Amino acid sequence: MSIATAIVLLLLQAAASITPPHDPGLYYLTPKGLVRIEGRSVSVTRSRKKVPLSGSIPVAGANKTSAEILGAHATQVVSSTPVFYYRVPAGQESTGAGDLVLVKLHPRKTLREFTISTDPEWNSNTGVPLRSQVEFNARQVESGVFRLEPADDLDPGEYGFYLFRGRDLPGFLYDFSVPDDSK
Repeated sequence: MSIATAIVLLLLQAAASITPPHDPGLYYLTPKGLVRIEGRSVSVTRSRKKVPLSGSIPVAGANKTSAEILGAHATQVVSSTPVFYYRVPAGQESTGAGDLVLVKLHPRKTLREFTISTDPEWNSNTGVPLRSQVEFNARQVESGVFRLEPADDLDPGEYGFYLFRGRDLPGFLYDFSVPDDSK
């Protein structure tokens, strides 16, 4: 039996006996039970790039808005087939896990970032671009509690569940790392 198969079997066994979390937030399922992943507020930066265009318009600008968090790596390390539980804050049961977006983070020297919107001169996109998103499945296990699993195994790298909290509050990120087990 491979190590990955053993881990999956342990997680399936643990999942059968899981008591859903009582406090709002994101939790990672380990063989020993649920471990809370602390969310972090993101900083938002906006950059403007000038792109030369052929034709009558010599230069066009494009805006990119990114969310950033400090640290080259997350403190929480998960397997490539993680299972999470998310309890929504009281009063927000109607939106469920629909406000969460699983994103792949791009590490820099002292921070990690992902694009939250782009605004070329001739087009505008709102919301996290699809190229930054990772598909995941959400299943309600009880009122206000959802089981979240990536649709496919995650490649090694930095990830997070991004929660947009409106224009008056910074976005929130539950970040985690998937290690490169081949090293």
